[in-house]
Amino acid sequence: MILLFIILLAVGFLLQSVLGVFQIKNFNKHYAELRKVGRVAIGRSKGVFRSGAVLMLALDAKANIIQAEKMQGLTILARCKRVQKMEGQPLLYIDEDVIKSLDPFLRKALKDAQKTYEIIMSGGTVEKPKSPIQSIFGLFKINREVK
Repeated sequence: MILLFIILLAVGFLLQSVLGVFQIKNFNKHYAELRKVGRVAIGRSKGVFRSGAVLMLALDAKANIIQAEKMQGLTILARCKRVQKMEGQPLLYIDEDVIKSLDPFLRKALKDAQKTYEIIMSGGTVEKPKSPIQSIFGLFKINREVK
């Protein structure tokens, strides 16, 4: 019985890995297509037990959105889809009606893309977000500063 459980767990892990590779390939393909159009701003809204979203925005020289695509979903079956209602809008001054028409996860991803764009354009660097495991271990971190 335990052996069957271990085998099913291993098969599930392999299936998730294979499907994850296909999802990454889909993302990379769409990202490369957007790079041909112009600069790309990317925003994320992470979800561990809820839907996550990645928003890719191809921009012209004046930071107007030429093309917008999202990858949104809870599973590794999520694929990139076009978001036409954002196209033609200036990245930093998107119309409030367009923002309100987005779901909360895309709104958060849009804010992240705007923030990232502003940091990069001002010459800064974007800090890498912590993984869920790093966040958990960060709760138990001991402050070892010498005063």
